[in-house]
Amino acid sequence: MSRVALGSAMNKPLVLLSSARSGTNYFLSVFKAMKPQSVVLREVFRAGGDSLPELEALTGRPAKELAELGQAQPLVLWDQLRRGAGARPLALKIFYYHARPESPIWGRIAEEARIVHLYRRRILDTLISLKFAESTGRWMTSSTAASAPSHPLLMLDPEEVAAFIAQRKTYVQSFRERFRDDDIHEIAYEDISGDSRLCAAAIADLMGWSPPEEPLELPIRKQNTRAVRDTVSNYGDIADYDKPHL
Repeated sequence: MSRVALGSAMNKPLVLLSSARSGTNYFLSVFKAMKPQSVVLREVFRAGGDSLPELEALTGRPAKELAELGQAQPLVLWDQLRRGAGARPLALKIFYYHARPESPIWGRIAEEARIVHLYRRRILDTLISLKFAESTGRWMTSSTAASAPSHPLLMLDPEEVAAFIAQRKTYVQSFRERFRDDDIHEIAYEDISGDSRLCAAAIADLMGWSPPEEPLELPIRKQNTRAVRDTVSNYGDIADYDKPHL
């Protein structure tokens, strides 16, 4: 299969490099709201696939095949995504751990994509968000929901907290090094999460678009807005980690 022509820099796909619970759904929701005609996908290269109905429509391939393609033949999937999107803006996300370090997809992303490295400075917040999502089974909350899901107090193991923070810091530093000579742009979640206009302005700057004149209507909202000390029952045990780490 021949590779899709790269085209101009303005037509580069946007690849959101990140980890779970780091604001990727929020970022992509703003992207889609700014350009409704764009092709916005989720974790298409993780094991088992994601966005399968959208991928079926875009590529014409069956979901069962697509669920395996991102891991077995990621370059084939990448080329089909680019071909299916055509002239439309294309945005998708990949997490640090979705592909092996030696996977050829990383090289193709470096060659052809505009990479947005989205991370949270406060890594403890990422862990708490992950714990809440796992406990409730809800990974997103609709903006039309009557109320945000209730969360019980968490008890966190300080050793688990330390290991999680160390792992995330290693991921961030290793991918910063990996893509340091490529078209990569870093955005901290905390800088864009307070107001969708901040996220829209960052995307507009990256993509060469005009910022929206009207407020954006997003399909999702934050799941947890409480401070860490109000969500962790043994806060005193992990208080030293309640700070920026990146």
